[in-house]
Amino acid sequence: MTQSLAPAESVLDPAQLVRIEAVHRGYLFQHLCAVQCLLSAATLSAQTVFIETDEDFEIQLDGTRIYVQVKYRKTTLSWGDIDSTMARFDDLRHSHNRKERQGAAQFIVISNSAPNGPLLKKYEADDWPVDVTLEWPESEPTRRILPAPQANLMEAIQETCRLAERLPFATLAPETLVWKLAGVVQLAATGESEALNHAFHAIDLPSLFEQLVMQLQDLPLPPVPYRVQQDEPDLYTGERVRMIVGYSGAGKTSWLAQVAQHAPSPLVYLDVADTPGAALASTVAREVAGRLYGDGHKLGELLLPGASGREILQHISRRLNERGEILTVALDNVHKLPADDLIGLIQAGRDIHFVLLCRPEGEIATIEAVVGVTRENLHGWSPDTVAAAAYAAHCHSDPADCQKLIDLTGGLPLFVLSAISVAGSDYEGSLKHLCSDIARSAHTKEMAQELILSRAIEHLPDTVAEVADLLSLCDAPLTREEAASYILAAGGPKQQIFFRSLRLLQSQGLLLTFADKKIKLHDAVRVVGSGRLALLGETEVKARQEALRNVIYRSLLESWHPAKLTMFARLSGEVGRLDVLVEIATEELFHEMGAWPEVEAYLEQGAQDGTVPPDQRLKALDALAFASMKAGSDRTGSWLDQMDALIMEHNLGSEERLRVGMKRMNFLAGNGDRKGAEILIANLEPVVKRLSPGHQRVFSYNVACAHLSLNDAAATIKLIEPLIEKYYDLIGLTPKLVMGKNAPDLAPMLKAGSDVDDIKHLADSLDVLAKASDAESKFSPIARIHALKFYDLARAPDSLFRVGQDLIDQFIGKHDFDGALNMMETIVLPLLRQWKLADYLVSVRSQYAVVLAYCGRHSDAEAEMDRLSPYKSGLQSLAQRELEDQQNLIADLRRLGPPPKWIPPADLLKSIALEFGNNAETSAMPLRAASRKIGRNEKCPCGSGKKYKKCHG
Repeated sequence: MTQSLAPAESVLDPAQLVRIEAVHRGYLFQHLCAVQCLLSAATLSAQTVFIETDEDFEIQLDGTRIYVQVKYRKTTLSWGDIDSTMARFDDLRHSHNRKERQGAAQFIVISNSAPNGPLLKKYEADDWPVDVTLEWPESEPTRRILPAPQANLMEAIQETCRLAERLPFATLAPETLVWKLAGVVQLAATGESEALNHAFHAIDLPSLFEQLVMQLQDLPLPPVPYRVQQDEPDLYTGERVRMIVGYSGAGKTSWLAQVAQHAPSPLVYLDVADTPGAALASTVAREVAGRLYGDGHKLGELLLPGASGREILQHISRRLNERGEILTVALDNVHKLPADDLIGLIQAGRDIHFVLLCRPEGEIATIEAVVGVTRENLHGWSPDTVAAAAYAAHCHSDPADCQKLIDLTGGLPLFVLSAISVAGSDYEGSLKHLCSDIARSAHTKEMAQELILSRAIEHLPDTVAEVADLLSLCDAPLTREEAASYILAAGGPKQQIFFRSLRLLQSQGLLLTFADKKIKLHDAVRVVGSGRLALLGETEVKARQEALRNVIYRSLLESWHPAKLTMFARLSGEVGRLDVLVEIATEELFHEMGAWPEVEAYLEQGAQDGTVPPDQRLKALDALAFASMKAGSDRTGSWLDQMDALIMEHNLGSEERLRVGMKRMNFLAGNGDRKGAEILIANLEPVVKRLSPGHQRVFSYNVACAHLSLNDAAATIKLIEPLIEKYYDLIGLTPKLVMGKNAPDLAPMLKAGSDVDDIKHLADSLDVLAKASDAESKFSPIARIHALKFYDLARAPDSLFRVGQDLIDQFIGKHDFDGALNMMETIVLPLLRQWKLADYLVSVRSQYAVVLAYCGRHSDAEAEMDRLSPYKSGLQSLAQRELEDQQNLIADLRRLGPPPKWIPPADLLKSIALEFGNNAETSAMPLRAASRKIGRNEKCPCGSGKKYKKCHG
């Protein structure tokens, strides 16, 4: 049924409607004037404000009583508007003269409108009563006693809110306080409230304001749009006490505000940052009582005279229990509270649920231990969320940019949004340029945050500031013990003082701590610390870099991590250790880590430096040539030519000749030069025979790759199959032993002393066999699955995802769509989530969307592409076109449907099922049965950070 917006018949005549509107405007203006006086009571030195039943008010000063009449007019103020008021003032004056009223009398007429000509003439005449003042917006300020009136109702509201902002209630919106006070004034004028007197005494006003704050304290509105954080906790889990931990800017309050919107039971929120511990229980008790029983019903039974805060909470708790009601009390900034006071509060309200919001500092460890609560962390935004926020702000980014921004900010919403804002204003919307600028610590202008942090560090004790400066060189987390060793080696304070310094840095919010007891200075603070270190001079800085490099080297020997390797490579370059750089840069695994950009410039410089030994220069050129070939760069030929020239000039040996020869062989084969490649193979064979078996295996692999590039699959298979057998034998495994096991299972089975290079070479050889089998139209997924396992074991993520995507394409090419989906969800997506390799985020997940579409899950596929769309503007043009092609393919699959599915033979099904540790007989759909079912509350394998049931479930 539809309904007209205009009423069929007006119940009021227009003149009556105007009168009603005028009356309500006048009353509200009077209420606001009274509220302004209440808010300004301290400035006015007022003792009491009296609200009269006619909506006007009186103010008692020391020895003087001010009578205020408020007039709201749409036109100018005339004598007819105030003649009765002046008569009333005359009666009051006589009453004071007769001593019926105490003190002197002062009379004020407040109006939004200026007096008209005749009234103004009267007001300025000599016979105008000296104790009567007219005040309007343009009146002479020197004659004004009360807050200046405003010209209209909206201006009066704005000014009253400005007055409210000056009160120390930062957690309550000024508008909320204003409207509540206006309601109290209105209620007082009616005389209906037994609990509310017409008189507001100045001494009681702070208590009144506090009471209103307590009654109306509420969560701020969550951001619009609210963006969910990674693994964001639910509000209700069944636990009575929850502890939500996050650094400043992590969005703890926003999270609470968002989940509270959907809370089925009452939630009371209170920021206790500035609450003294001794007053905590009574403060919370008043808050809870005011929110639950604010209408006055039985409120007096709870707020008993002389009752302590804990006793009141116990009373409320019992009442909730009797009624079977659930109440959640959320306390913010509890890290600032003494643990004993907070624990006592929680114990008193034993039937009240508590959510504790805090930073990871203060005495929260004690609270965890005594209360038996386990902290839940807000992990910040995922790359998808960062990309969506950047896209909404008209910024552009690719997955690597989003991940880098997360690395720089911890993914904390406040800092991410600030960074996006800076990117939009100063970097033409480019997150890449912003992140690069921050990472290089080469700002063209000082940002406000940097200035604040600089001042914060300058005010630290000298030893603490020194620790912060030294830690600024660390761009990856260190354990406390590693950091202590570095600080001591760099000439910093001893361990005991160092650990005290860490506590102070942490309490100031300058130090990030991690669950595995690692620490890292906030990246913004690192910028400041690096600048302070630079003032010491290049020699002193390099000495500290060398100390850190040595600690990282020892750490790498104990536990490998990509971030550590990147930092080690960067530090080696900064201190001039080219010998170390060329050694690691010529290892293929190094290029898998994404650390190449950190050292490329150092290697280019070293390769052209005549003072560097020729063998090191050749290795630098070799690393540059390898990286260029991998990237398909046209600089490959130039690097190879320089290597040849260096060999001839310095008459370098067989190993160096083989190094450049194999790369040129593959370079020629890749360009289709069969004759040139075959000549090089023939020339290198006698050289290889004089070298070690390891060199011979590497040569055989490279020859096989050359044959593959020349489209000679049969020759490739003939060479690569015996080579795979040799590598299996070297590491002590067989294909049968590998079946049904993943990398963690295979690691302890390796032959003692196995070389990680041999594991990587085995994976490379299996990959080549799979490609050659593809060329021969042979379906052999086992080779790629084994290659994936060994790449994972060798920690080679770049090859890992390249081969993983090839595996999915192989299944799609055979029209085995269920197999492709199973491979994606059980192997590739979990590995992407594990490695967090940003370069593959879009390509893997867009491929996942295509697989979903082939399996008939069109809505899921389109939703996945929608989540990836914010990344598009930051991608290279080729990647953008690929994304568009995939979107078109998904649309075609919805419209036309997929090709008929291929049913693989039973023996192949069984062998693939074995890969997942399933030795049972396989059915017609074995891959679905073989894979582990994803729980609805587990993380979705797509890497979104959401639960499976809320994403692809």
